[in-house]
Amino acid sequence: MDYLIKPLTPQMANTFADYLGGLDFGHAPHWATCYCMFYHLACSHEEWQNRKGPENRAEAIAGISSGKMKGYLAFDGDKCIGWCNANDAASYVRLKNELEPVIKEKKVGSTICYVIHPDYRGQGLARQLLKVAIEDFRKEGYEAVLSLPVDASMDAQKHYRGTVNMYKQQGFREIQRHGDVCVMWLEL
Repeated sequence: MDYLIKPLTPQMANTFADYLGGLDFGHAPHWATCYCMFYHLACSHEEWQNRKGPENRAEAIAGISSGKMKGYLAFDGDKCIGWCNANDAASYVRLKNELEPVIKEKKVGSTICYVIHPDYRGQGLARQLLKVAIEDFRKEGYEAVLSLPVDASMDAQKHYRGTVNMYKQQGFREIQRHGDVCVMWLEL
């Protein structure tokens, strides 16, 4: 089924925050306070563990309002049902040391996180979000798209970065592997 996919705008900052704040993260309680800020911050692991949800929510809203935090929201009518964090790969400062040797001087987009409402999982919504992100990266003059899915077929909790298969279906190829993390690359 096709759902409406919209690029995140400052006007949708509260929709984004309310969507993530309203989900049940019982399967991964540490995600409940993230508001997709983890990869946008270069703080230590200890500092991250001490951050509170309201702080992350406020910073996410500020980042969306300033245009630093980008991505896509999916809707079924007026109901928000999904999120994809899609941005310039350099915006994920937590991954700077890992990404710089791969990206080099290229303009590279990246998708790093998908949060799909439980009622809509398994319906191809993440694939739809990825497809729109790729199309927009291409229109914006990006040279490539990089993603880092975890190849963990038995642990669905680790699929928040998308699945290796969904990237392969869009033409990505695996260029590196670090344990069960695949570095997937799509030349645009």
